[in-house]
Amino acid sequence: MTQPPGSPRLAHLSRRRVSTDRGGRTATTHPVVVRVYHSAVVAAWRARDRWLRRAGADVTLVSSRRWNEGGRVVALDPGDDDFIVAARTWGSHPNLFVYDPRPIWRAMRRRAPDIVDVHEEPCSLAATELRVLRRLLCPSVPLVLYSAQNIPKRYPWPIRTLERANLRAANGVYTCNEGAVTIVRRKGFTGAAKVLPLGVDVERFAPLPERPVGGGGLRLGFVGRLELFKGVHVILEAMRQEPGWHLEVVGDGPLRSSLASDVRRAGMQARVSFRGFVAHDDLPKLYRSFDVLVVPSLPTPHWEEQFCRAAVEAMASGVPVVASASGALPEVVGRGGVLFPPGDAPALRVALQRLDEDPDRRATLGRQAREWSTRFSWEAVARGHRALYDAVLS
Repeated sequence: MTQPPGSPRLAHLSRRRVSTDRGGRTATTHPVVVRVYHSAVVAAWRARDRWLRRAGADVTLVSSRRWNEGGRVVALDPGDDDFIVAARTWGSHPNLFVYDPRPIWRAMRRRAPDIVDVHEEPCSLAATELRVLRRLLCPSVPLVLYSAQNIPKRYPWPIRTLERANLRAANGVYTCNEGAVTIVRRKGFTGAAKVLPLGVDVERFAPLPERPVGGGGLRLGFVGRLELFKGVHVILEAMRQEPGWHLEVVGDGPLRSSLASDVRRAGMQARVSFRGFVAHDDLPKLYRSFDVLVVPSLPTPHWEEQFCRAAVEAMASGVPVVASASGALPEVVGRGGVLFPPGDAPALRVALQRLDEDPDRRATLGRQAREWSTRFSWEAVARGHRALYDAVLS
């Protein structure tokens, strides 16, 4: 079929660089990528895209203009990222919002991509919207989706129908945990799938040159949303009979006032502080002030921990993690921490006592945590992401 002048597919064919290896296989050496990600409002999360560009992928990133991250609305600040395009969004639930299609339409027309990368769940309205736009503008271009969903869910109609159509159209899927790969396979996805963690800046999140250990009791930290399923009350119960331990709760959420009341009733006001929301730039120093980060997440019928970026940031800072054996936490924490049964406050207390009584073991675990965290560096994540692009293009 003859294409009209200015056709996106004609531009696509004219700009794409192709190389051939000794086996006669072709590969796009500098693929043009239009990537869409609502959480790209956070400058730190755009590190993946910066590294992808260094790895030879010509990425144009579409971000929401504003998004609620960690309990606070964040407005997009492009900074030095001249590859980013802002799009208004309607809706606030991660699976039930849509983008203003006009900026995405213009980006696709102008860039004529080799890949459309949608960093949204297959069940989301946004993924459906991008599938339709891609179908209208560049139907032969591979579509890549993201998923973190690590427990089986059968969504009501029409969501499950949209999810099925999105997975059927996708050529690749990347997930932040192993369970999500299993889920998309069960739902019929047959293309290339790769586990890619969410990433951390291992230069910014780094250990103290000489970390002090021992003396004064454990300095415990929690970083995350104050929701029941995050399990902060489990930490409070575990430290109730340990007067030498102190806890700093970082984050906000609907359970904050209730947790503060529990602390007052237990007479632990002097040992538990509520820091509230902390800007991302201030987190490295904060992690380094902890002896241990506690991640006591509780599984529910509808949710299990899908990654836990806080655990990775703490490990990169040389801080060991004590986490519940729930969801993706065992695979994320690995050799960088200790696991305990979800909701088991006595078991958590025992795990923390052992670290309190043996500073040398705590220091060794901190070094292991730092070493383990390097697999989550943005450079490593981008290399894996680029490998996925090569797989779907080949």
